[in-house]
Amino acid sequence: MGVPGNWRWHGMYERYPDHQLCLVDGGGKLVAAANGLPVRWEGTASSLPSGSDEVLVRAVDDGPPERPDAVCMLSVSVDPAHRAVGHAERLLTEVRTRAADRCPRGVIIPVRPTRKPRYPLVPIEAYATWRRPDGRCFDPWLRTHLELGARQLGIAHRSLVIRQPVSRWEEFLGLRTFARAGDTRLPTKALVPLRVGDDGHGTYAEPNVWVHHPAGAP
Repeated sequence: MGVPGNWRWHGMYERYPDHQLCLVDGGGKLVAAANGLPVRWEGTASSLPSGSDEVLVRAVDDGPPERPDAVCMLSVSVDPAHRAVGHAERLLTEVRTRAADRCPRGVIIPVRPTRKPRYPLVPIEAYATWRRPDGRCFDPWLRTHLELGARQLGIAHRSLVIRQPVSRWEEFLGLRTFARAGDTRLPTKALVPLRVGDDGHGTYAEPNVWVHHPAGAP
């Protein structure tokens, strides 16, 4: 499927190797990784990028910012067999520590809530406010960030956008028939429904939650 930033990921590794972190086990096997980019950011919610697509496209197409203020983390991934043991927290802490030297405004992240696919019809603004009975954030991944000292800044409504003809969606999803107009829930880990227009194209506009980690170890 066509995603604006997809083919630019290799450029991120080539141009910004210092912001690509890997965590390996004792045998040298990769168990977690974090991918980021240096960005210009004024420190306010209104000056945030539109989302991960914009950050990656700008960084690869325009080159490094002259004086980066922050690091934008686009992905933190952990091997399923090594989850819930603190690897994501270790990577986030390392990113914050490194940012203290060169990016005084710290780290911004368009967080993709891990439990949101269970509630695709709930607006992201409402979902991001959900709390457990103990007062902690409902979403596990968003909770991890907040409990490491991050603050929630706002919503990236169109952080990642995929627009394709309905026929391409049918092929990709293995469906024989598809709604020709309106919103359709996807049989995947999608955060929101697919919106099909009268022009025969379907658009998936994924929302993320912007958080800010101050520079330095939490």
